[in-house]
Amino acid sequence: MMEEQQEEQQEEQQEENEEDEEEQEPQEDQVPEDFVFDAEGVIMDEDLMKFQSQNSAAGRSGRARAQLIFSDERGRYIKPMIPKGKVKKMAVDATLRAAAPYQRARRERAKEAGGEVRNVYVESSDFRSKKLARKAGSLVIFAVDASGSMAINRMSSAKGAVIKLLADTYTSRDKVALIPFCGNKAEVLLPPSKSVAMASNRLETLPCGGGSPLAHALEVAMRTGLNAMSSGDTSRVMIVCVTDGRANVPLGISQEDPEYMGEDPRKATKDELNEEVLEMAKQVGALGMQLLVIDSENQFVSTGLAKKIAEAAGGKYYYLPNANENAIAESVTGALNEAKNG
Repeated sequence: MMEEQQEEQQEEQQEENEEDEEEQEPQEDQVPEDFVFDAEGVIMDEDLMKFQSQNSAAGRSGRARAQLIFSDERGRYIKPMIPKGKVKKMAVDATLRAAAPYQRARRERAKEAGGEVRNVYVESSDFRSKKLARKAGSLVIFAVDASGSMAINRMSSAKGAVIKLLADTYTSRDKVALIPFCGNKAEVLLPPSKSVAMASNRLETLPCGGGSPLAHALEVAMRTGLNAMSSGDTSRVMIVCVTDGRANVPLGISQEDPEYMGEDPRKATKDELNEEVLEMAKQVGALGMQLLVIDSENQFVSTGLAKKIAEAAGGKYYYLPNANENAIAESVTGALNEAKNG
């Protein structure tokens, strides 16, 4: 835990030192030696480097400028402005310029009133505050279906994609989160982070098996994204949902609604389950978050719900029945680069 906190503090200090500098070309990424997964984890092969090469190529050929967040509290001083309410950070240069034309008149007025004669007179009407800007990153939230017979494959693939995305956060402000959903609810296994130490600890064991609370997974992902955006350091949220689209656990059970609990619980129909999922997808789109649905369902038994989920959110749909780490990584980085350049 201490190691995670120290790493997070170092990253925060590094970001503060970079506020006054122009973005530099990314250097070759190196994964720290302590970022080692168990033997049963993901096999990293050379094909996975396609993810990095695609991302680097996009950066060299007209890389999009970093998104900026404007405020009057944190960031680089870019211009003065007339304050609205209490001044949080005074723009001294602009304040003195605003007061300069009135110095003679104010000095004469002070003499006539018998007051103290000062070198400089500044009044509240002269106050100017600083408009600050800081670079903001993106948050990629993996919501992975850990239920059913393909759970191990999905989780291993998502784990492999998270590895590379986290490696890339050393040269960007992007963060990654992982939310597996199985049993009766979805839970945040890896909260939004750039920390390799935290990821290596949290992803050491991955839950699998049980039901598929897809609607709850989208709800938890939305809350995670909203919390990140409210912090002021995240400008864009992308939810990557790896699923076969077969929801079988209603929100009522995930939220422990008494109507769905007890001796005689309510049973949700298939149509109700699908409607819940589509409603959550619509909310994702309404909040301005991008939804990327990776359909891992066999086409011979496909229900088509995964595609409808993407359409409801105005997002993107990929049919990848063999969704390995390479395919997921390439899909995510392509969609993310497109969003940044758009």
